[in-house]
Amino acid sequence: MRKSTKRLLVLTSAAVAGMYAYNRLVDSNAARKNLLKVDNGHYYKWKEGNIFYTKNGTGTPLLLVHDTDSRASGEEWSKILKKLSKKNTVYTIDLLGCGRSDKPSIKYTNYMYVQIITAFVNDVIGEACDVVATNLSAAPVLMASALQKDLFNKTILINPVPLQQLNQIPDKASKFKQTVINLPIFGTFIYNKLMSPLKLDLLFRNKYMLRSQLISSKVEDTYYESAHHGQSRGKYLYSSILSHYININITHAIKKLDKPIYIIGSTEIKNNLDVINNYHKLNKNIDIIHISNARLYPQLEIPDKTASIIKNIINN
Repeated sequence: MRKSTKRLLVLTSAAVAGMYAYNRLVDSNAARKNLLKVDNGHYYKWKEGNIFYTKNGTGTPLLLVHDTDSRASGEEWSKILKKLSKKNTVYTIDLLGCGRSDKPSIKYTNYMYVQIITAFVNDVIGEACDVVATNLSAAPVLMASALQKDLFNKTILINPVPLQQLNQIPDKASKFKQTVINLPIFGTFIYNKLMSPLKLDLLFRNKYMLRSQLISSKVEDTYYESAHHGQSRGKYLYSSILSHYININITHAIKKLDKPIYIIGSTEIKNNLDVINNYHKLNKNIDIIHISNARLYPQLEIPDKTASIIKNIINN
């Protein structure tokens, strides 16, 4: 064996060992604070894995669906859960691939989440409910409502994702990205780098919230733990989002919906008014509520105001 070849093998082995050690270190550090508690919840057994959920309060049922993101979980609603539970039975759910739910190595699609949401309402809640969904989760909620008209009574969308984004479909470049992220060790290493505390903090400051002084370390740590919970297997959802498999054209679904729909839209998000108006153009029955002093997640940034809006909608 040539010296150059031997040296290359040694360097490659060292690099792989280093990435493996880094991945293990990330897993250990992310779970250290144990912020994603499971003792206050339950698991719903779905065909592709167990789905974590919580149930609080009494009254007419309300389902809260967090943003479809490998960093997200039902903890997105932690600041408004008690307020909403005073007059309603409130369910939060960790979508498959997120938080405390299982994270199988599968291709995550919008229709898969349509199936999950529909099955959860039918099997766990057991009756029609009101629903609140954030950003990318607006799409499967609207599709589920279009496919089963008696699933939801009132639908509330918080900063739904732009319709143009949902029209993006997988291509060679995006499929390649998915293949790389899904690789063992190397793909996990890249994912862990992309989900570092520094990058997460930048997301909170530039996208999730408007005022940096309101960003708590506990909330950031919870998102960090969610991204890496289960040996960073959230990468399979992340790669599906990155490769556009999670997208679906919902134009037809929006047009045919005749149940009450409300959009809570943050005025501080660039071009968000245009995004919301595009939804309204497809269905004139959609009511729009503008909200200020917050970005993507007003339920975390201005919880009292957000909870008040939601309560006024579902209880009137």
